[in-house]
Amino acid sequence: MTTNGITLGRKLPALKEAGLNNLNVSLDTLVPPKFEFITRRKGWERVMDSLEKAMELGYSPVKVNSVIMRGFNEEEVCDFVALTEHKDLDVRFIEYMPFDGNKWNHNKMVSYEEMIREIKQRWPDFERLQDSPNDTSKAWRVPGFKGQVGFITSMSEHFCGTCNRLRITADGNLKVCLFGNAEVSLRDALREGKSPDELKELIGAAIKRKKKQHAGMFQIAKMKNRPMILIGG
Repeated sequence: MTTNGITLGRKLPALKEAGLNNLNVSLDTLVPPKFEFITRRKGWERVMDSLEKAMELGYSPVKVNSVIMRGFNEEEVCDFVALTEHKDLDVRFIEYMPFDGNKWNHNKMVSYEEMIREIKQRWPDFERLQDSPNDTSKAWRVPGFKGQVGFITSMSEHFCGTCNRLRITADGNLKVCLFGNAEVSLRDALREGKSPDELKELIGAAIKRKKKQHAGMFQIAKMKNRPMILIGG
């Protein structure tokens, strides 16, 4: 489940009991006023409490997704890395990606290579780890730290050819690519009484239409798309 984490702390025990086994928490800043600015709500402390609760309940690692944007939070990259020293976190830095309506431009994007250079200025021994097949994140670690760091390089080094992720939005649509603007409504198919075999055929057809790579940063910025509707509060 991907969540902004604001109400996660009080819901998590029941979610774990129900079988939730993996958790991604979106957090773009460690500065409370910035958090309130970008999310338009208070709640930074509750998100941090939710991370602690998740670790207490045995989620290992807890993934923290942070979109890095020039002029907003690029100076916090090392602060996020420092979180992994004593906590079992997998902090994943995401290159700023364009979606319809997010006013994306190239100058706001902080690349994977730039973030690596910044981190190595503080931790020269920052090291690359072995990725698993189909990983969408490039794994790194500061030796001796409990957690690790990942980089999702959607803009500078695409990985579409090996990505096996499927996403279901909170309103029941299947997306086979985060960048793709095509969605298939599984909700409507279920309401129409489609059989399991028909659902498999519907999903399989959507997967076969997946492109081998996304359109490129400038083309994507012009595409009609919508950000993922996050499941959870």
